[in-house]
Amino acid sequence: MAVEKEFETETMAQIYADQGHFDKAAAIYRRLLIQTPERNDLRSRLEAIEERLESTESRTLSTQFSAFIDLLLKKKQIDKLRNLRKPR
Repeated sequence: MAVEKEFETETMAQIYADQGHFDKAAAIYRRLLIQTPERNDLRSRLEAIEERLESTESRTLSTQFSAFIDLLLKKKQIDKLRNLRKPR
C-alpha cells in the first residue's frame, strides 16, 4: 500500500475521475488535502467529485430499484401463464 500512495497525485486523481472511479479520485484528493490543506483548488475538485459520486450512487440505486420492479412484474406474468397451463 505504501508504494501505491507514492503515486497518488492530482493527475492520478483526475485519471480516476475521468474513468468514472469517483470514490478512488475522492480518496486521493482527501489525502492530498491533508498534506496541503491550503490548496483551495484541490478542495474544489474534491467537492465536484463528491457531487458526481452522490449523483452516480443515487442513479445506480434508482436503476437497481427500477430493475427490481421490472423483475417483479415479469414474475407475476410468468405465474399467470403457469396457472393457465395447469390442468383443472
